[in-house]
Amino acid sequence: MRVRVAALIQDSKGKFLLVQQTKKKSSYWLLPGGGIEFGETAVSALERELREELSLEVTKSEFIFFTESIDPNKNRHLIQLVFVTKVKDLIPTLNPKEEAISGFGYFSSKEIQLMDLRPDTKQYFLSKQKNKPRYIASPWVAGL
Repeated sequence: MRVRVAALIQDSKGKFLLVQQTKKKSSYWLLPGGGIEFGETAVSALERELREELSLEVTKSEFIFFTESIDPNKNRHLIQLVFVTKVKDLIPTLNPKEEAISGFGYFSSKEIQLMDLRPDTKQYFLSKQKNKPRYIASPWVAGL
């Protein structure tokens, strides 16, 4: 089982920050973040991942929802904890040591609906009640 933290960061126009990841010759988009290390709190992991991967300094974070994806073959299980996150500077700087991250951008809810987002949390971006904590079951995406 993998437990991942992710940041929901919005710019002044209400667009959301996503990072592009390339693995196994496949590119897709995801919320910025990463895995929790043993003995690390979720908030500490979020702060570390954003600092290491994108040089972003977290000023505030608040848990908003979690997703769960299970491989149909029961080989992998992912839980993602998502936090509404404020950062000091909205412009990330990609860490050249992070080979899997190939880009980033801010996207509207409408644009996100057309993207390959993993795990698939597109229904959150369509919701009118974005501040209500919730559980989102996410179908497993091959190659995740």
